[in-house]
Amino acid sequence: MKNAIMLFVLALFATSVHSQSLTQKDLTGTWLVTNIENSSSNLKMATAMKNAVINLYADNSFEIKEKQDDGTYSYKSTTNKNATWSYNQSTQTISTTRTKMTLKVSQSGSKTYFTDADSGLKFEVTKPI
Repeated sequence: MKNAIMLFVLALFATSVHSQSLTQKDLTGTWLVTNIENSSSNLKMATAMKNAVINLYADNSFEIKEKQDDGTYSYKSTTNKNATWSYNQSTQTISTTRTKMTLKVSQSGSKTYFTDADSGLKFEVTKPI
């Protein structure tokens, strides 16, 4: 009986820790793509997103800028200029206009990931700024 109670308490604690989610305020800002998982599923998009920045502004405007060879960030093939974003906290998804991109937000330990629903690419992101 004592073991069953401890197991129940442990399961309850694990569920509450796992269910913590990011808020829109947490997501607002500039995110740097530091790694791409499943890059072979869409090589063209993976190449474009390598070292890109994803800007999720407080006014709900949205843009992705690619890192150029000279170290600057600008628009190239990933054009989301003048797009907007919204966040659904219950599903942990970011939806954008213009390209209709949907990103599933997840965390594993101290790492944050944005997974593109269409391509399946999983972007490891950090918030350097």
